[in-house]
Amino acid sequence: MMRRCARWMLLLALLVPAACTPGGWRDASPAGEAPALYPDYTDIVIPANIAPLNFDILNPADACVAVLSGPDGELVLRGPEIRIPQKAWRRLTAGARGSAIQGTVYVRRDGQWLRLPDYRIEVSADEIDPYVTYRLIEPGYSSYGSLVLRQRDLTSFRERDLYNNQLFSGRVEQQCINCHSFQNYCPDNFQFHAREGAGGTVVVTGDRAKKVAFKTGDLISNAVYPSWHPTEPLIAYSVNKTAQGFFRTHRQRIEVYDSASDLILYDVERDQVSYIVHDSLAYETFPYWAADGKTLYYASSYLPDWGADPGTNAFLHTDRIRYNIFCLDFDPQTRTFGTPRLVFDAVADSLSAVTPRPSPDGRFLLSGVGSYGSFHVWHESGDIYITDLSTGQTRPMDEINSDKAESFKAWSSNSRWIVFTSRRDDGSYTRLYFSYVDENGRGRKPFLLPQKDPAQNRRLFKSYNVPEFTTGAVSWSTKQLEDVLLSDPVQVEQIPSK
Repeated sequence: MMRRCARWMLLLALLVPAACTPGGWRDASPAGEAPALYPDYTDIVIPANIAPLNFDILNPADACVAVLSGPDGELVLRGPEIRIPQKAWRRLTAGARGSAIQGTVYVRRDGQWLRLPDYRIEVSADEIDPYVTYRLIEPGYSSYGSLVLRQRDLTSFRERDLYNNQLFSGRVEQQCINCHSFQNYCPDNFQFHAREGAGGTVVVTGDRAKKVAFKTGDLISNAVYPSWHPTEPLIAYSVNKTAQGFFRTHRQRIEVYDSASDLILYDVERDQVSYIVHDSLAYETFPYWAADGKTLYYASSYLPDWGADPGTNAFLHTDRIRYNIFCLDFDPQTRTFGTPRLVFDAVADSLSAVTPRPSPDGRFLLSGVGSYGSFHVWHESGDIYITDLSTGQTRPMDEINSDKAESFKAWSSNSRWIVFTSRRDDGSYTRLYFSYVDENGRGRKPFLLPQKDPAQNRRLFKSYNVPEFTTGAVSWSTKQLEDVLLSDPVQVEQIPSK
């Protein structure tokens, strides 16, 4: 009885959109032509709490109708611009949780209605973390005068700037902002870097914030790539001598590379740093903690592997530099690390693996893999690989990769969803895609970040990068973070490694 009532309530809510559709479509003749949707939301798996999957019907038609049917009712909408009412979408996905929504597109041509083949949208019972934070940047390499860290509510279309470097426009020189990180998916503790004008690392812990200056002692740079320990007031960073190289004849016109890098540990409460790994014969970078806080993963390139030594000009050998994935055991009580262990030997296959991301449940490890180098956002060879940490077996995730660059990625807190950046749409702009990953490590067909107007994906001439999930919204305003950046920095102290 309650199920029947729920169905009638949904149908009643849909009377208005259904009444606006042209008549005759229910008597359509079947057609073999596949529905052409943008974004392509056909045959995907979605979380029940995702925002409405608005789309445009691209099939030629004089008129068109889209019908989304679930166990508790159907949603009928007139095309070609399909804009789904949020409340109706919520009822539809709630009723289909653990089941599926059937999608059907009807098109009218020369007075005749055609029914295109149905498609399925599976609705997982595993929800996605409600927020994702990312950086928006022009896909160039010479200017960073307009950057923004933005936080998006994935359950709706609400978004806000976490920080926008245009706040400093006209007051200081250009300011680069990058590398945001949260502690254990919580929005209360986070950090991000600002370079150039009023530069420093903003570190927020609850209702307190400070700007930190890391260049000290014999560190080769300020802190760069971060990972906040899941339980302790510690952040693992790499320190990198990073540069850009430009080529006139090489297909890869630009290359971002390191000529030196190490790993350091920062004590947030004591403002002290110490080396984690400091090997003159290796480039160590991209640290990331396991969810239990007892293992630190990272990428390392051993110079002798590509015929180099500490004095080698890395720019002359960028297409030979390759990285493997290693890990270190960590004792949170003594704050001591074990000896490096090889996790993924990519170099043995003439590949380069970077940006390791262990799943929170400890089952799998994602890596960004390319033919060489450490910054694959520019590389068409950039793909996502997955390692089963119980067997050590590694494979490319062909089920989610494309022939364009896949690069930054992150796990949801329940280990069932990943978000990653991809240039699969046009080869120039990275956009956010999501994929369900089952308990066996198999991904499902990725889907594009839902937008209120899907055309926004094509009109926004900026790239998304460094997506990070959180379980809530950051409470700090952009003005408060601006005030932190205008404050005097706290200088860290370098101490000997334990």
